[in-house]
Amino acid sequence: MTRRFSITGTALAVLLASFTLQAWAATQQGRVTGVVRDSQGIPQIGALVELLRPDYSLAAKVFTDDHGRYSIATVVPGMYSLKASGALFLPTLRENLQIPGSARVVVNLTLSTLYEAFRWLPAAPRRADEPQDDWAWTLRLSANRPLLRMLQDGPLVVVNDGDGTAAALKARVTIRGGASDFGDGGLHHDFELERSSDDSHQLILRADLSQAESAALNAVAGYEQRLAPGRVMRTVAAFEDRPDIAGGPQAEGFGAVMLRVGETMDVSEAVTAEFGTEMVGVHLGENVMESHPFAGVTVHTGTATAISWQMATSEGAQHADRLDTEASLMPAVVEQNGHLAMEHGLHQQLGFTHTHGKLMVAMSVYRDRLEHPVVIGGGTITEADWKSGNLLYDSSTDLLKVAGQNYSGDGLLGEVQGKLGHDASLTFYAAMGDALAMSDAPSTVSASLQQDLGNLKAKQSEMYAVALTGKLHHAGTQWRASYRWQPAETLTRVDPFGATLPDAYLSFFLRQPIHYRRVIPNGVEALVDVRNLLAKGYRPFVTSDGSSLYFAQDARCLQGGLSFTF
Repeated sequence: MTRRFSITGTALAVLLASFTLQAWAATQQGRVTGVVRDSQGIPQIGALVELLRPDYSLAAKVFTDDHGRYSIATVVPGMYSLKASGALFLPTLRENLQIPGSARVVVNLTLSTLYEAFRWLPAAPRRADEPQDDWAWTLRLSANRPLLRMLQDGPLVVVNDGDGTAAALKARVTIRGGASDFGDGGLHHDFELERSSDDSHQLILRADLSQAESAALNAVAGYEQRLAPGRVMRTVAAFEDRPDIAGGPQAEGFGAVMLRVGETMDVSEAVTAEFGTEMVGVHLGENVMESHPFAGVTVHTGTATAISWQMATSEGAQHADRLDTEASLMPAVVEQNGHLAMEHGLHQQLGFTHTHGKLMVAMSVYRDRLEHPVVIGGGTITEADWKSGNLLYDSSTDLLKVAGQNYSGDGLLGEVQGKLGHDASLTFYAAMGDALAMSDAPSTVSASLQQDLGNLKAKQSEMYAVALTGKLHHAGTQWRASYRWQPAETLTRVDPFGATLPDAYLSFFLRQPIHYRRVIPNGVEALVDVRNLLAKGYRPFVTSDGSSLYFAQDARCLQGGLSFTF
């Protein structure tokens, strides 16, 4: 009898333990959610999403809702692949997807047509009107370009995630020169190297050696790592040495060190967040260090509608996916009353974006508070100007920088973009906000440079711009033409944090591959970069000591060169 009770008790204990283990295992199951979109970013309704085991057997399948969202619950932890398919699209496959227990993994998928699968697509949204063709986080290399593969069950799929075993290495050498921006004079020899092991690791190295009156150096190193699905961290470090820049007889030779760190993450299927900071150290007779944080949140409220909030304290560091933008790596530094100062402030923006087919409409309202705003100028400086302690002078370009008065104000920016086929777009901009303006007439003779700086005051102004960008698919030509207008007396841009706005007045950029039978090897390109071609917006003035100076929205820049890609 005792033995029977003992056996029965043991069986009950084993059964109870089994139920307990099953309940514990259920709590450890993961969940996969996300949104399925096409290459234009439009959510796809009724798309089939399948979760596949390593042997491509089906683990689960669901369909997307009317917002393109899907959710697969109670997933046993392990390694999976995620496949999405829809009518008129090639199926897409995300491989090597690690799903942990007791966690939700957000995976957004993109469906492509056969034509789009063969194109060299951008890895992240990026403006076509940027002045430089940066590689970092802009173009997919051969290791992570979308691939076509036949699965065991027959269909042709687009593979978005490789196995990480094939590394891609790309190098570029550029020789350029001409009339340049402040701190960018002389003949330049640019070297760029990028290595990509898989979709989760990318490394870029860039060096710029220039020779004008003396040798200058600019070096950049960037690293990107995907920490988890929907979570990416980027780091950019830059060093700059410009002996031609001076702040006076006792402050010659400009040096700067910059570190930028940013992270983006998918909080949910509809919410994306980003945050980061920029740390800058500058030396020019004295040392100055500052930190400039930024943050932003984007909420997708519908099939093609998004609302965003953005905060930034420096124009150069506003978004985690644009930390490597070459034009923003030069610190905005001026000299005021004999001391170095960096342009900084507080920018807060609320934006609305809606896409309908090939048309995109964006509206944003912003509030800015700007300290030590930088104004570009040039001309012949005298010894009194040189010793005033209120300007930085670049002898290689004959340009100078001064600091305007601090100001704050509100503004409104509107943007309408239309796609002209697959490889061209036309964009219109209109904005209203504050900009520094020169109040005196050009013929006024002032007592000193300091008095002219006192005349730079904030003024409510308008801005209108148009940009036409495109690429000739067969010839490989990339081009951009733009025109931005503001009142002639304004010397800074309306919406100073609008980094994607075109350059002032008539500007264009051209990148043309050069082919001549088999004499010239592949990878040779000609570059032409022109900004403010007609030298509009210049405000000249004469000081009482004979200085003939001018301030301008943007100084005219004419550059050309050759690029060799290996």
